[in-house]
Amino acid sequence: MDHIRDYISDFFGFMKKATTSVQTVDAIRERLEAAGFMELEMSEPWTLNASGKYYLTPYPSMLVGFTVGSGQILAKSVKMIAAHTDSPGFRIKPDPEVNSEGMLTLNVERYGGPILNTWFDRPLSIAGRIAVRSDEVLRPKVIHLDLQRPLLIIPNLAIHMNREVNKGVEIKVQKEMQPLLTQLLEDEIKGNHLLELVAKEAGVSREDILDMDLNVYCYEEGMLVGSKEEFISCPRIDDLSMVYAAMEALVGSEHKDGINMVAFMDNEEVGSMTRQGADSVMLSNVLERILMGTTGREQQATLQAMNFFVISADCAHGLHPNYSEKSDITNKPVMNKGIAIKISCNRSYASEVDTIAAFQQLCDKAGAKYQKFVNHSDQSGGTTLGPLLTKYMPVHVVDVGVPMLAMHSARELTGKQDFLDSIEIFRTFYQLEE
Repeated sequence: MDHIRDYISDFFGFMKKATTSVQTVDAIRERLEAAGFMELEMSEPWTLNASGKYYLTPYPSMLVGFTVGSGQILAKSVKMIAAHTDSPGFRIKPDPEVNSEGMLTLNVERYGGPILNTWFDRPLSIAGRIAVRSDEVLRPKVIHLDLQRPLLIIPNLAIHMNREVNKGVEIKVQKEMQPLLTQLLEDEIKGNHLLELVAKEAGVSREDILDMDLNVYCYEEGMLVGSKEEFISCPRIDDLSMVYAAMEALVGSEHKDGINMVAFMDNEEVGSMTRQGADSVMLSNVLERILMGTTGREQQATLQAMNFFVISADCAHGLHPNYSEKSDITNKPVMNKGIAIKISCNRSYASEVDTIAAFQQLCDKAGAKYQKFVNHSDQSGGTTLGPLLTKYMPVHVVDVGVPMLAMHSARELTGKQDFLDSIEIFRTFYQLEE
């Protein structure tokens, strides 16, 4: 049981660092470099060797990692797991400070689809990146920073002033979701308190800060809950549980032939239509570079000629015990009873009959359970990376994910056993030999 405890503890440690998409990529980079992975640059030629371990970050919130088999260097097959680095939340607007009788709040905008009421009365912090003045006009210095302490809170309005709150009241982001930063002293004036805080943290002059891309995140740590500690409660389970599982599987597996990959993309929560998102040519460009580096120009392989299988790993909706009617009447995954294969005839998931069957066989080989998820016929569901990957690459894709509750809440819930099984399934996937 110690290895289970170690995985859970390590996951919670990873989540303390993976607070925004940028910080998540930084945390993954740290883990891969500790495991001997070498960084590549898109602007430089690549020489890829047998048993090589590599990663690249085309953009600050996107990372691709891969290993080359120890046998033939020829890339006969590619096995990829794709997941996303972003989570719903709030971004701090420019010039954000709002002073109300000395109570200083910050003006924020909603990112994605957070469940707003779950963000009230929780300790919150700030992370992201800032751009600082440099000698090169078109290349400002960019600094990543995470303030890593409880700086903000969004207080609820007392029930005495909001008698209808428990009957369901619409929440306005512009008015009600402004987090409280500080209380000004009588001799303090409005303006630049956040800027001062950030400048001090980054070790730069506030006059040199040109712009800030900062996000608010839930500062609470992950924990096991349930009478048997069978559930994981943590911020950002969607989709960082799958990011962690894929990362651990890649680092912990060996293979003889082909290429094993992870592709961690950003902006899934807002449609993926960015240069670092799945609805972009960047990933296919990276794959072409990898094939060029492993086969040589004289025997150049193409994506069409590859045996290419992708697991699109994004969390699935589990059966909620208080809202069982929201699930499909025959396909309703339950936490801790197996990873969910996600299926949609409307193509919001990319799973096909052959890829579904292949994943079932993979689970059998890994000794892990699986379930199938289909949306309730009267409920529209979300979409994933899978359909977008097939838009740019001729690949076989299956959409899967651990069943969870409270998706898009400030704290989410998933099954411990499903999480551990996902790591084993992904490791088995990477160790398959042709």
